[in-house]
Amino acid sequence: MAQGFGQGVGVDYKPWLRVQDVPSRGRSRKVHGLKAGRIHHVLSDLEYRYLVALEFSERVIDIREQFPILPVESVQDIARRRGIRYPLYAGTTMPFVMTTDFVVTVKSDDGTVSEFARTVKYADELAPSNRLARTLEKLELEKAFWAQRGVDWKLVTETSMSDVMASNLIWLRGCAEIARELRDDTLQASFVGGIADAGTHDRTLLSLLRTVSYRLRMPYPDAVSLFRHLVWHKVLLVDLETPMKVTSPAPRIQIASDGLLHHKRAA
Repeated sequence: MAQGFGQGVGVDYKPWLRVQDVPSRGRSRKVHGLKAGRIHHVLSDLEYRYLVALEFSERVIDIREQFPILPVESVQDIARRRGIRYPLYAGTTMPFVMTTDFVVTVKSDDGTVSEFARTVKYADELAPSNRLARTLEKLELEKAFWAQRGVDWKLVTETSMSDVMASNLIWLRGCAEIARELRDDTLQASFVGGIADAGTHDRTLLSLLRTVSYRLRMPYPDAVSLFRHLVWHKVLLVDLETPMKVTSPAPRIQIASDGLLHHKRAA
């Protein structure tokens, strides 16, 4: 594969397709990966939304996007056996290199490492249209390719995760990494204690965080950042199906029993 595209793992992986290579639906973007430590190339808002959900999962240890389905001959053989026309590059007789949006490496509680593959599509791409039959054929090839390799493959749409949860995770992710002065263990322990003491009954998140910031003599924006950071890292546990705008009612918050210890291990 030229220049190593579609090869490697972790920080060394290079996606087969990049933002600059293809037109996209919505806002394609380059995203610094929290898990992989490299730039991810996502080609739609929906792909970004799914990437953020993967990064929030503690089981996920590597994410490879725009993964090439190779060798082409293997997929062509599947296509022949199923009576499906294998796609070609436009205006040529050259076989097209199909891709799977995400190949994800996960680690189970017993230390076992495995992979799963996910294709991301908007629901309206699967609605009746003159293109649907061809779309379904390509999905069939993709599913069969991964099945041959014993890899779990599924289709993900925007209905796979609520808009509220997606919005919350994207907001929290913005503070997954924070300024050095906010990473102090003593400060974080005091902040968690302040959250517990202040309580969340009948108040907005803004009111709660202003109270904690006042008691700890820290700037309010820092309190917001630290709250987002500790929820992302699961030190503070909240219902992610509850809207988490600062003007919304404060969510019910639980403190993880091994919270700061756990957070230190994950950092």
